[in-house]
Amino acid sequence: MTCVKKISAVLLCAVLLCALPMASCKNEEGQAGGGLDGAYTAKEVADAIMAAYGPEDLPEAGFEHFYSGADEDSDYYIEPKYAGLIIDGGYSPLEEYEYFSDCAFYVPVGRHMFEVDVLKIKEDEQSNIGILKDVLERRLKTKTNSDVLTYTPEDAPILENAKIITSGSFVILLATTDNSKAEKAMDEMGAKK
Repeated sequence: MTCVKKISAVLLCAVLLCALPMASCKNEEGQAGGGLDGAYTAKEVADAIMAAYGPEDLPEAGFEHFYSGADEDSDYYIEPKYAGLIIDGGYSPLEEYEYFSDCAFYVPVGRHMFEVDVLKIKEDEQSNIGILKDVLERRLKTKTNSDVLTYTPEDAPILENAKIITSGSFVILLATTDNSKAEKAMDEMGAKK
């Protein structure tokens, strides 16, 4: 092998090694690789994430599940006032609600930490994605400031490993027993677009 061919082979290997981290689910800022297709609803994303977990991962008491588009008379209906209760723990409307085009919340019943929340930014308003991140940061802070760990100290790792990620038009709070299961579900959805 000539010197030029050896150098070319080494450079090709270096390029491939540099590209490998880019192919993973998340970059350093918590942005999912290719991103979820905007054609998905927040409910579809949340349902796919929740389907990745078995009964052994989930609290026995279950979840309250709220999502955009639910019938107003159903238990799944969400509005700005109730979103304010979920995010901030108070009965005042969530002012940032106007920045979502869609949302879905899996909030645990009782004193548990496992939770998945999905917010979708309005089309062509990607510059407001930071507002959605801030909303979920506040939700995480509300969870952290609660007394839940007094009653369920075994949930401490869920809270310690909780994170907020973005994928395409979605901002997602993952407070799960194993966030990689959720990330894999999102990668599979992203691969289908």
